[in-house]
Amino acid sequence: MFKKMLYSLIIGFMVTTLAYGSAEEKVLDSSNSLKNMLRDSKAIPLKVFQSAQAIAIFPGTLEISMFLGGKSGNGVMVVRKANGAWSSPLFVKLGGAGFGLQLGVEKKDILMVFKSKDSVKKMMGEKITLGVDASVAVGPAGESVGKGSELDFKSEIYTYTKTEGLFVGFSLDGSVMSHDFDQNVELYGNDISPEQIVESDDLISSYAVDEFLKTIQMITE
Repeated sequence: MFKKMLYSLIIGFMVTTLAYGSAEEKVLDSSNSLKNMLRDSKAIPLKVFQSAQAIAIFPGTLEISMFLGGKSGNGVMVVRKANGAWSSPLFVKLGGAGFGLQLGVEKKDILMVFKSKDSVKKMMGEKITLGVDASVAVGPAGESVGKGSELDFKSEIYTYTKTEGLFVGFSLDGSVMSHDFDQNVELYGNDISPEQIVESDDLISSYAVDEFLKTIQMITE
């Protein structure tokens, strides 16, 4: 009975925390989280972003641990076009289950850097399972990241996780990344597809979108 009550409280907290406002606010939140991750740590080498084919940021992702744990988050992703320019941001979701031994809820900011065109192509489908459809590893960085980061740039996707102001090694193997179609439509209108967002050169702009793209351009030029 106690476990059921605690589980209900945790789920309620998760729903409340993930209840974003507008799509515009989510883009701005993602932009601010990315800036904070870059500012708060000099551990992430800029060479990680060189030749990046896509970049995704998930602000305030929840990691729930209660014997049967899981994670859930919403974020924003940009894709490098054939001409080298970055696409307009599109909305993505991250979910997954795992087994935990403790009770609790923890919020994390997660940054993902796609290094291969093939992994981006798979992501542009319905969904992608990390570690199955594309190799994933903790990104190379300073000692504050902890053990387990890969240094030879062989994986297709690299991840960085920040919690309570600290960068920590955190595996995303088995997590599922998919598109958030509703948020895409809210920001851009009509029944726009992820492919149309990536390929279009004349989508509407806004302060939040411009700020996000400025940050991306700053770290990838």
